[in-house]
Amino acid sequence: MSNQGLMEKQITTEVDNKLGQLKAILYLLQTNLEEFKDEVDRSYELIKIGEMTDLSKKLETTLSNPLSNIFEISKNIDTEVKYIVDKFVKSFLRSNKGVVSSAYRSKTSMNDLHYSIVLSDDNMANRNKIFDFFDRYDLLDIASKYPVYFQFVPAELVEKVTYSEVVNLD
Repeated sequence: MSNQGLMEKQITTEVDNKLGQLKAILYLLQTNLEEFKDEVDRSYELIKIGEMTDLSKKLETTLSNPLSNIFEISKNIDTEVKYIVDKFVKSFLRSNKGVVSSAYRSKTSMNDLHYSIVLSDDNMANRNKIFDFFDRYDLLDIASKYPVYFQFVPAELVEKVTYSEVVNLD
C-alpha cells in the first residue's frame, strides 16, 4: 500500500474514532435528558397532590437560597467538564499507545487534569506526538479554565509517581 493510501486510511480511522466518540457523548446526553424529563414529569404530577420529590425539594431550596444553588451548579458543571476533558485526554493517550508505555492521572490537591506519562522511547519526536494534544486543546475556549498538564516520567522513576488512577491504554 502506498504512503498516500496509508495516510488516507489513518485519517479515515481518526475520523471514524472521533465520530464514534461524538455519537457516544450524544447518546449519553440524550439518555440523561430523557431521564431528567421523566423526573420532571413525575415531580409535576406529585406536587399537584402535595407530595414532594427530591427534585421539587431541591427547587424549593433553590428558591429560598438562590446564591448557594448557583455555586453548587457551577461546581457540578466544573466536575462534568473535567470528566469530559479527562475522557478526551485518555482517548488521546490510547490513540498514541504506540509511543506511550503507561500513563497515570496524577493525584493533586486541586484534582487538576494532570497526567504523568511514561514514553516507550523518550525522545523529542515522541514528546511532540503527545504535545500535539495541546495544538488542538489550546484552541478551545475551555483550555484556560480547565488546563491540562502532561509530565513525562522516566520508567525507572514511575514508582515515585503519586497517582489517583492508572490510564487504561487498551
